[in-house]
Amino acid sequence: MAFFKALDGWLGRLYALCGYLAALLLVSMGVFIVGSIVTRLIGAYVPGLTEYSGYAMAGTGFLALAYTFQNHGHIRVGLLLNSLHGRNRHLAQLWCLLAASFFSAFLAYYMVRMTYVSWQLEDRSEGADAILLWIPQTMPAFGASVLAVCVLHNFIKALAGGTPREENEEVKPVEMAGDT
Repeated sequence: MAFFKALDGWLGRLYALCGYLAALLLVSMGVFIVGSIVTRLIGAYVPGLTEYSGYAMAGTGFLALAYTFQNHGHIRVGLLLNSLHGRNRHLAQLWCLLAASFFSAFLAYYMVRMTYVSWQLEDRSEGADAILLWIPQTMPAFGASVLAVCVLHNFIKALAGGTPREENEEVKPVEMAGDT
């Protein structure tokens, strides 16, 4: 039981780390956009700034998925679940988590596969920088994979009898290693 508690804590820190990385990429996206605007205004050209902001946006979106899912930040249609109580609600939540586990694993598989094929073929972007595409594809593939782990983690916890945190329950921030 101590192993599962430690694993649960480790996964919580992984989801938080992905949230922090998403925030960092969001800031870098802003820097790329502002840099692109400023360089155009002064007549300079820095190749790839527009592409890099797009890559940062994709990385931000995918890296934030697991953190947001774990903290119930995704929009949910709870019309049916709110009308259910007890065992029926738990069974409906299990079904939803099972379906989400399947679809998130499907997404992760194909995102990782796409990145791997880009790496094998040494695909390059069509932009002025001609960066190897597997490099910017790595963050979305990693984010999709962590989301799949997160959803499966929540499914297994619910299956083991744990009750998922209710939507209106207060969310506590996850502490990173070294936080006091």
